[in-house]
Amino acid sequence: MPPSSTIHVCQSSTCRGKGSEAVLVEIEELASLIDNNLNCNVEPTGCLGYCSRGPAVAVVTPTNEHANRSNGSKSRTGRKTQRTSNTSIHVNINTFEKSAEVVKQATGVNPDLHNLPIATERRLSKIRKTRAREYAVSTYQWNRALKGLQEDAVENEDLREDLRKILTSAGYPPHNAKSWRDINNSVMPASIESYVPWTLNSVEIVSSHSAIFELTTRDLSRSTPHPRGRGRLASPITWHVTMLGEVGSNNEGPLPWIERDYTPISSALDWERGRVAILIKIYNMGRLTSWLRRTRMIGNKENEKKQDEGDDTTGKGSNIIQTKQNIWLSAPLKTLSMPNLVPDKDDGFKPSSVLLLLAGTGIVALPQILAHREPTRLLGIPTPRSKQLQCPIDLILSCRHDDLLMLEEINDWCKQGRRLDPRRFCGLRHCTLLITHNNEEKHAPFPEFQAGPNRDLILQELEENGVTVHSHRLDNDMISESIGRMVEPCRVVVSGPDSFNQCARELLEECGFATSARLT
Repeated sequence: MPPSSTIHVCQSSTCRGKGSEAVLVEIEELASLIDNNLNCNVEPTGCLGYCSRGPAVAVVTPTNEHANRSNGSKSRTGRKTQRTSNTSIHVNINTFEKSAEVVKQATGVNPDLHNLPIATERRLSKIRKTRAREYAVSTYQWNRALKGLQEDAVENEDLREDLRKILTSAGYPPHNAKSWRDINNSVMPASIESYVPWTLNSVEIVSSHSAIFELTTRDLSRSTPHPRGRGRLASPITWHVTMLGEVGSNNEGPLPWIERDYTPISSALDWERGRVAILIKIYNMGRLTSWLRRTRMIGNKENEKKQDEGDDTTGKGSNIIQTKQNIWLSAPLKTLSMPNLVPDKDDGFKPSSVLLLLAGTGIVALPQILAHREPTRLLGIPTPRSKQLQCPIDLILSCRHDDLLMLEEINDWCKQGRRLDPRRFCGLRHCTLLITHNNEEKHAPFPEFQAGPNRDLILQELEENGVTVHSHRLDNDMISESIGRMVEPCRVVVSGPDSFNQCARELLEECGFATSARLT
């Protein structure tokens, strides 16, 4: 039997929201139509780094002996190794035809879609829509859950009850809605299931591209990232929330808002006290961030005038803008289980070290992960030591020179990591900072931002605290050196823009790292 090819179907939260669970079933079905002697495996996998173009699939095919000799790559120790497989990435797998292309890539044989039974085709199409809707409902994304549902419910009476329930959860009981168009153009409802209106108190501009949004609420229905009590222990997790952008009519669904996920940089303990801080990069063409930028400007003219006149009560100059706007945030949702750092249930893997490859606002993952070193003090939850992240943690952070984020906090974590404490690990053991340059300052959303002299002092102190600073992008040598420092077994977590995630994954594979099993 020839060596097997493997199809890895991404099951990250973004891809699941686009129906990747159904894509997995679909590809399994199509692969079963091919001769079994071709030995093709279909498996779920973690994030492939193509979030904006999901559902994404990776096809791993074995190479021949000649390819093994000619495609040598460096191993994790820096020595040359023979590559025994090739990986091809397929994105936007949203039709039968694209799923068939994936199977053809893996097997060399094109599934005969013309002879696919009509009943099978309908069943797979129904599975795709149902799985995407079920995931949207499970993550409180009512607008996405409703997209196309009314049209499907006209032909399928079984879906009418689903339509009624989701509309009710979104705050629009069907008997109150005259038509679909009325909902799309209506004002926000008085209540939305699993959401609470938070007050946006201030916006601190922290770079030419990013800002920290500080919000508060007294609404006790905001829930908690760590439910506990009555004999129930808190499950250690990292978490995120969904924010509603009140943009009005949109193509993402029939409701007058869009939904985006954000990871707070404040702690779960802050959330339980009614406070949250969210670091957000503002994209000029981003629908929600453009709305956010307009929101923070509403009602702020008087405050800006006072700051311009020198009446600055914020202590940080004109980089902080006071405001009073309501923004809807969902109840907290799990991102990763701890301490294994996987999006699903505990798989039994406990890392002896963790390497974080982060870029841009991907840095928001760091404070939540480090909080699980001391969960009782930092999170307010008693966690067994076996569930704490007591192992070395190294960081490689890539950022633009005009978008340097959380440098003070990184400096503090590096200081903590230098303290020798035989009882526990603290902070970061090793940190590499990659500062890249570009010529896009004129397009920055906050061109008026002034970093001030403290940034250079912090960068200098970072280097004094053992941080390695480079002015180039992530490369093979850097990955190989970093992996070589890690204690086995090692978990690697990648978080950043799609282009960075793709590059990081490819470099890890070139270095011989088992991305399918140990990459999140």
